[in-house]
Amino acid sequence: MQNIAKQNGWHQFISMQDYHSLLYREGEREMIPYCKNTGVGLIPWSPLARGLVARPFKSETTLRRGNDPFSDYMIGPTTEVDIKIIGRVEELAKKKGVSMAVIAIVWLLANGVNPLLGLGSKQRVDEAVDAVKQVKAGLLTAEDLAFLDELYVAKPVQGH
Repeated sequence: MQNIAKQNGWHQFISMQDYHSLLYREGEREMIPYCKNTGVGLIPWSPLARGLVARPFKSETTLRRGNDPFSDYMIGPTTEVDIKIIGRVEELAKKKGVSMAVIAIVWLLANGVNPLLGLGSKQRVDEAVDAVKQVKAGLLTAEDLAFLDELYVAKPVQGH
């Protein structure tokens, strides 16, 4: 559609919204590189994977996690690899002295995407602000980013 718009002198897309998080990265195959190459902004939804990467996996279940039938349809079931990735987020958060949400948001920002965050509490707003500060301060090293990335396994495309 972007190329057709360009060929016809029509208004082109300026951003793409896609599901993208540490637990679901299928847009990295084609769409994210295409967007970066053509100057289309990336605005992922559910960047904290419905909160899964914002708290230890074995922590208290949230109301949403227990009552949201839409969640499994949109993001698929939580896999063993997902649980290991969540563990790595938790490990880095403890090591760096920040929340798991900050680690996950910094990972997104370091990968050139601008996440749509649910800012339903003061804590969530503070974490978002802290994440931006932490990107500028270099919170996650290349080794940290690789540590978060290395376990990911491709998944069937969800939510489209």
